[in-house]
Amino acid sequence: MKKSWISERRTIQLPGLTVDRHLSAPNELEFPGCDRHLLCLLLSDGNQQKITRIGSQESGKSQVKGSFWICPARVSGLWAWNSTDRSLMFAIDPLKLNQTAFEVGGLNTNQVELLSTVNANDSQIAALAHLFQAELETSGMGGQLYAESLMQVFIVHLLRQYCAFKPKMQPNCDELTARRLQQVLDYIHSYLERPLQLAELSEVAGISQYYFCRLFKQSMGIAPYQYVLQQRMERAKDLLRQGKYTLAEIALLVGCTDQSRFAKHFKKYVGVTPRVFLSKKSLQ
Repeated sequence: MKKSWISERRTIQLPGLTVDRHLSAPNELEFPGCDRHLLCLLLSDGNQQKITRIGSQESGKSQVKGSFWICPARVSGLWAWNSTDRSLMFAIDPLKLNQTAFEVGGLNTNQVELLSTVNANDSQIAALAHLFQAELETSGMGGQLYAESLMQVFIVHLLRQYCAFKPKMQPNCDELTARRLQQVLDYIHSYLERPLQLAELSEVAGISQYYFCRLFKQSMGIAPYQYVLQQRMERAKDLLRQGKYTLAEIALLVGCTDQSRFAKHFKKYVGVTPRVFLSKKSLQ
């Protein structure tokens, strides 16, 4: 929902996570708490913070670029600032955090307690924020699977570093057998024309999302999102060679609703644009 103090925003919506980049004008906000965990990272310089209060944590210091705060679900807060700031807000569904905690560390729901945090700095959080921001800049060029893979890394890091009870990684009892792997590959090839989600691929594999990403990369040498993109560009090459479809039609047939984005993906993977690829084919 657009707030009057937010003059500009761009959003990535994922299952269990919303990433929102916004520009906020000076204001004072008293926050009663909400049903999501919130992490807000400052992207700009020149912050003039008067107060940040989250639960019992409080700071009157200005923030520096890259610093962040965490407000757990249902925890109240108070913010007041005199600057116009660009920030990246992560809104995390507690159910997603709980599910991941159980999958990777065997924690029960009552053990997942995210800690109130103010004026923190973390190189891993900053690096992930940079990658999410790049996705916002390119309108999600990496695709759904890429963004969901980032989300998995982000949530596991929060569990390891910012929870009252830190999960111990469980021995990996999951296995991606050759038969299951082939079923996943067949599924991907059958649905290259539509967005594919991590949840559905891990369900086909019969293992958790976290371990699916790790085991798929061990088996194939590349991450699931990289494999999907690779296969889409290979199909695009085949469709271009057939000469029966327009570029707009081919983009849709390989799961890309934006033709210019398809052309960028194609050039990055093949080395030339689709039009140059076609012209080279016609000279053969």
